[in-house]
Amino acid sequence: MKKLLSMLFVAGIATGAFAKNDEKAVEIRQTEPAKVMVAVPNAPEGTLTVKITDADDRLVLRDRITKTEAFAKRYDLNALPVGNYSIEVSDANGTLRTATFSTEAVVKPVVYTRVTEMGNDQYRLLVSNLEAKDVTVQIFDGDKLIHTEAIDNPQGLHKIYTITKPNFPDAISFKVTTASGFEAYASSK
Repeated sequence: MKKLLSMLFVAGIATGAFAKNDEKAVEIRQTEPAKVMVAVPNAPEGTLTVKITDADDRLVLRDRITKTEAFAKRYDLNALPVGNYSIEVSDANGTLRTATFSTEAVVKPVVYTRVTEMGNDQYRLLVSNLEAKDVTVQIFDGDKLIHTEAIDNPQGLHKIYTITKPNFPDAISFKVTTASGFEAYASSK
């Protein structure tokens, strides 16, 4: 019985030690392609170390933080080459949180699309696209594809489609895709 109580006591201490390094104690968030924020919502117990390494595991930055209250600190990596980086936040007890991020900027095409039901089985499609050249419009009646059309000059597309005898009038939807990777579904409902 004494041995069992000793084992439970040791297990309780070990659990307490692991609970101290709870990942929720530190937040790592990429705020922009080359900017990362480390936030600690509660006062840290002792000195924190922030290490940022590149894809080859070379140390890029080491920061020792001695704060006695909650804080958030931003790291600007714009001066570094574009690539993948890892960030680790640790204290005297070990690693609190790690994260990996890419500093490559992802450019999404700017496309706006909207469908308006006009009555009499007519639907108005509006597509505003400043950059894409190839746009495909697909019309679905429920889950059935009923029309596909390639648009050569989609800038400011405004077109009225008449769909005779739709099977599911409340489920007419339009899928707009571009060659540059944009994809969106739009419906009047």
